[in-house]
Amino acid sequence: YYKVQLIDSIKNIPGLLNLSTSSRPGKPEITLVPNRVKIANAGLTVYDLAMALRSSVEGVIAGKYREAGNEYDIRLKLTKESVDTPEEVGNIAIISPTGLYRISQLADVKFTSGYSTIMHTDKYKSIQFDGYNAPGVPLGDITGAIDEKVAKIDFDTGYRMEWKGSAKMMQEAVVDMLRTFLIAFLLTYMLLAAILESLTQPLMILATVPLALIGVVAALVFTGVTMNIISMMAIVMLLGLVVNNAILQMDYANQLRRQGKSVKDALFEACPTKLKPIIMATVAIVLGMMPMAIGFGSSGVEFRQPMGLVSIGGMLISTTMGLFVIPAFYYLFSKSKTVHD
Repeated sequence: YYKVQLIDSIKNIPGLLNLSTSSRPGKPEITLVPNRVKIANAGLTVYDLAMALRSSVEGVIAGKYREAGNEYDIRLKLTKESVDTPEEVGNIAIISPTGLYRISQLADVKFTSGYSTIMHTDKYKSIQFDGYNAPGVPLGDITGAIDEKVAKIDFDTGYRMEWKGSAKMMQEAVVDMLRTFLIAFLLTYMLLAAILESLTQPLMILATVPLALIGVVAALVFTGVTMNIISMMAIVMLLGLVVNNAILQMDYANQLRRQGKSVKDALFEACPTKLKPIIMATVAIVLGMMPMAIGFGSSGVEFRQPMGLVSIGGMLISTTMGLFVIPAFYYLFSKSKTVHD
């Protein structure tokens, strides 16, 4: 039931191709469902019913036949033609303490459709659904749409869904990229703290990272490109690029303050002086990433384009806003302090 419901809900998702399932109908088979109340009233158990059915279909060894020193089993069983239909199976007799019964009196015997393959995952029966994302359609869009459809299905207790294959690898890669970003953020802070000999100034510099993320989101939303593994790799790369502009401003301002200038005077001189190098570095990065963002080339565009867009959006916004935010932070947190040689 859930298999049909799930297929009907996800088969029309845009970009999902070749949807298939491991649960395919097999050959018709005869199914016996015991009626425990009737079996108990007859003075029997389900085991007695199963053994009677097994004895009739598979047979029982009634004795031995010996000839020329060889011994052979004598097996008694019904012919194959005698158990081909539910009616014939239901007519099999079983003796109980209260009398003679037919199996059809103690159980529901009927034809059902079997399965060509029964899969197990962690010792539990499972059904596997397979599909592919269409060219140009991100895998994350497909998995997200499927998750939304599955969330609307009211599964009974004991049912669960988990991703396998490329989807599972993508989820694991996302977790790894987040962990990598946090490690890179921490290492960058430690390096800046050692260079600037301060615990607060690296935090001001790292304020450019949220500014870059604003640019990343804006670039992806404006172009319609979704977040994927390549985009996340570009964000980690941005972490080492966007801090450079703030380092130029802050390091030069610290030098001027060591010469005895006030915080305000140091900023008024450092910001215009470092404006040209900052703009030149940003323009160089943006122009270098422009071919990737435009999507030149016939192969691998879906991998190169997100990296170019993320880099351009992050650099432009972090540079533009950083020219105002970083000096403001520097002034607020440093105006009451004096830097000495």
